[in-house]
Amino acid sequence: MPRSSSSAPNGAHLSVDGISVVYPDRRVLTDITFTARDGDRLGLIGENGTGKSTLLRVLSGKQQPTAGSVTLPDRFTMELLDQQLPYPDSATLADVLDDAQREQIRVLASLERLAMAISEDPQNETIAAQYGEALEQAERLSAWSMRNARAEVLAGLSLSDLPESRTVGELSGGQRVRLALGAVLLRAPRLLLLDEPSNHLDDASAAYLENTLREWRGIVIFASHDRSLLDAVATTILDLDPLPHLRTVLNDSSSVAGVGDDPDSGLGDDPGSGIGVRLWGMGYTASRRARADEMRRWRALYAAELERVAALEHEINVGSREVNRKHESKSEAKITRKFYADKDARVTSRRARNARVRLATLDRERVARPPEPLRFRGFHDEAAEPSADDAETALMVHDARPALVAEQVSRVGRLDETSLSLNSGERLLLQGSNGSGKSTLLALLAGTLSPSTGSVTRYAPLGYLPQEVRFSRPSRSAEEVYDAALGEDLADRVPLEDLGLLARRDLRRPVGALSVGQQRRLALAVLVADAPEVLLLDEPTNHLSLSLVEELEEALRQYRGALVVASHDRFLRSSWEGRVLQVGDQNRC
Repeated sequence: MPRSSSSAPNGAHLSVDGISVVYPDRRVLTDITFTARDGDRLGLIGENGTGKSTLLRVLSGKQQPTAGSVTLPDRFTMELLDQQLPYPDSATLADVLDDAQREQIRVLASLERLAMAISEDPQNETIAAQYGEALEQAERLSAWSMRNARAEVLAGLSLSDLPESRTVGELSGGQRVRLALGAVLLRAPRLLLLDEPSNHLDDASAAYLENTLREWRGIVIFASHDRSLLDAVATTILDLDPLPHLRTVLNDSSSVAGVGDDPDSGLGDDPGSGIGVRLWGMGYTASRRARADEMRRWRALYAAELERVAALEHEINVGSREVNRKHESKSEAKITRKFYADKDARVTSRRARNARVRLATLDRERVARPPEPLRFRGFHDEAAEPSADDAETALMVHDARPALVAEQVSRVGRLDETSLSLNSGERLLLQGSNGSGKSTLLALLAGTLSPSTGSVTRYAPLGYLPQEVRFSRPSRSAEEVYDAALGEDLADRVPLEDLGLLARRDLRRPVGALSVGQQRRLALAVLVADAPEVLLLDEPTNHLSLSLVEELEEALRQYRGALVVASHDRFLRSSWEGRVLQVGDQNRC
């Protein structure tokens, strides 16, 4: 059986042994093995498509693995926070919360019923025993404090202002995510499985979540792109990023679990292979430093191999003109020249043959091509970089040109009157609590939403990455969508595959079949390939892998256009260099 229960002699723990998941068109997980005990908080990271959500579903029992097993202690409760709220739009907040606390509600109702039965028949030992069992269960479930726990969770996740009669269909996307998280926390399982738990959380809610997870008495396994959450909570990092170069670069196969030699395993320059897992017994920041060192060694080794390949090809192709050249005197006899010519031919042939053998061996064992660092192309590439002497003057001229102006724009029920101006090359960060109108303001600036009052003037072409990406024709492949957005000529010059934002295997898949993160990668790819003079980015780090987030931040630092970003990402905001507009708080800039 892929899932079993057992008693653990040295304390309750979760045991995951050799989990693999293979779909007809791809492999997602390969030989995932680890253990966890009460008090362990495992941060699950990896590129999109490496199987983080799949692994969580397997651990929860909602998906069966192709191979391997999950072993849990007896009576081990678990809950999975999925990325979708599992309730119909007609359900109320009270329905969702009552369902989360159904065990406490049931035992309290049972106590009330049994107490009444005892008052009617005080000598009934059976009823008395049942009452004692119910009392024990109520103590274990903290049933009498359920109302306090409910109020604490709602306040911590900024939901206490919502009436419990409000239906799920009336909630915003962020409110739905927070309600689902609150329901899982109220169930208080021994094994807590969370998929992107901090999405749509403001600072106060994120701080509440961090404190709650740090104090969790059981096991917490959470997939997250939130670097602040990972740093604050994780005791161990589970890294699903496939790194086929590791065996060569690290020369230490003991640090890699599940990286096999199967030629069909998907190893190569495909970032979505999902091969193996590594456990970093450290926090996120330390693990990423170690990972960055590996990436530098990977790129250095790949560059060295390219040089070796070029040298061998050169020896094969033109060696005969360079090997054993002789500067013979004019008086040397013809027979002597023939002797050396024959000798040269034999040496050249032998060296060329040896070079071919070495090249064939190198081709079989070559390190996979590392992904290229992300950078924005487009108008930035068309102009020469200013010299150091002209940099200050160029910046002054650049900033003097307006790029975007909004005058007292508002949207009834979603955004109070807001004004802003942005010059070419300027940077503006939008901050504010959930529901303050940041996404609405970006949509008004982009022109995808009309203002109730005010006006927006755009002085330069702009690109917009909304929080929820939608494609008008989901049956088209990712490659077709990309080509249509850029035009054939530009798409040929900057192929989607070369950007490293989507795995090669996903280029021809229908966009409707891609994950949320993959769809955002595709939308980002269009902006990266042909960046306009103004970029409007709504939560740009959501649903992106941590490696890509770091590359995106570096690419934005080098981007010379005007930039407006709305983000809850505390890492991004802590290093922001530019203006800040507090949306919904008298719009202080």
